[in-house]
Amino acid sequence: MAELKTKEDLEKRKRVLEIEKNAIAKYMGPYEHDEFLEAEWKEINQELNDIEEKLKNM
Repeated sequence: MAELKTKEDLEKRKRVLEIEKNAIAKYMGPYEHDEFLEAEWKEINQELNDIEEKLKNM
């Protein structure tokens, strides 16, 4: 992934990740335990946290 340097780039990436997260949430019910989706969920959350930190520090 390209390095996100501007606030606008970070906000665009954040929106994309939130859309992906919502899509995964639709398929992961309370009794669903798909390992791939769980791993993807964790990666998305981590990247969202990283973006939030970068936005705070700008």
